[in-house]
Amino acid sequence: MNKNVEIYKCAYEYLLKILPDQLNENGLEKYFKGDRAKFTSLKDVFIQIIHSAQNYQRMPNVIKFDERYNEFKRILYDYDYKIIAGMTVNDLYHIFRKEFNITSEDTKRNSWYKWSKSVFDAAKFINNFKDVDDFKRFVNLYDYNTVTRISLPLLISSKISGIGFALACDMLKELGYLNYPKPDVHIIDIFVQLNLADENPISVFEAVVKMAADCTVYNNSVTPYKIDKILWLISSGKFYLDGITIGRNKENFIAYMKNILDEKVS
Repeated sequence: MNKNVEIYKCAYEYLLKILPDQLNENGLEKYFKGDRAKFTSLKDVFIQIIHSAQNYQRMPNVIKFDERYNEFKRILYDYDYKIIAGMTVNDLYHIFRKEFNITSEDTKRNSWYKWSKSVFDAAKFINNFKDVDDFKRFVNLYDYNTVTRISLPLLISSKISGIGFALACDMLKELGYLNYPKPDVHIIDIFVQLNLADENPISVFEAVVKMAADCTVYNNSVTPYKIDKILWLISSGKFYLDGITIGRNKENFIAYMKNILDEKVS
């Protein structure tokens, strides 16, 4: 038994079992491509970075990027990163406080201040590239093997405040770079409890990539991103592209998988 292949097959089958009545298997395909995989400009990249930057703990409930997309578009000069790179973090922070009537404590620990720093750093980072093809060439330089791929999110995380390794992977995968799974708390829990990886993001990243490689014999459409998304959909129960939430299933899935693996071994 190849444990990686067995877990992937069982995870996909489990996802199909909990699929909402409104969806079918074909309806899942759109979740396995990256939300901005068809990006055509540096502005698109900038938007994805600042979207990923708010995906930390409770910040999505504070920043509400998707809900306030058009308001941010107005405030951020139609997401013009060149203009934003010429501002300061405090400029952005105080604009956000005024626009959204923020009354929380005015400190550098404030979620809005942290996100303002991410937005500013993202603008400066993107401003280093002359056009979108230049950015694509930059990413492709790291697409040699697992070790070199790991280097890219580490570099991005050093350049943009609030973007750690996992969120840098999130940004890349949603731009359509399917070799970049996001080792978030859900994926880490699953891989650690199933004895597939150590409890750290890089170990889990490597384990997801290894699982995808092993699965190519079974199904050559399996990418690290697809594994990531299957496990995230199971864990969160959020079929966000269809506006459907069914509740979390992570613990049930882990118990289900442990039973299957025990049966295979015994």
